[in-house]
Amino acid sequence: RRGKEFLDWLLQQRRGQVTVNNVAGRDDCTEVHVPENCKGWVTGNRGSELRRMELETGTYMFMALDKRGDERLLIFCVDPGAKMGDKGRAAAERLVNELVQDKLRGDNRRNDSRSPSRRGRSDSRSRRRSRSPPKRRRSPSPQRRRSPSRRRSPSPRRRSRSNSRRR
Repeated sequence: RRGKEFLDWLLQQRRGQVTVNNVAGRDDCTEVHVPENCKGWVTGNRGSELRRMELETGTYMFMALDKRGDERLLIFCVDPGAKMGDKGRAAAERLVNELVQDKLRGDNRRNDSRSPSRRGRSDSRSRRRSRSPPKRRRSPSPQRRRSPSRRRSPSPRRRSRSNSRRR
């Protein structure tokens, strides 16, 4: 029964968003709220981060809508896992939470008042100019000569296969 459900959800993901209404009564699922600004970070490019965590923890994970239309991460596995173990739902949830914390810490660093982006740009640019040698500029020169084989000329037209068969 579980296998068929998982397969149905997997196929639904290929068509679009999946809705899983109620997981409260299930003993094989952990629901994790992922902040909106962290969802892309947690899922990764085309789900690569989720797949990596699935392999590492032996779980099945995907983002799904609830009955209200809110998106959350579902982690499925019969093994609930141990708090500090490396397999099961608890391990997967811990990895997800670590990714969320990494993302939030990274965002906070960028918004930190001491970060270069908050300072006036002119001071860092002037410092950079004084430390590096000036860039050399090439003077406009005539077109370099090419060997006869490298000269640009229109390539000969190729016949399509259908035309060559007719003759």
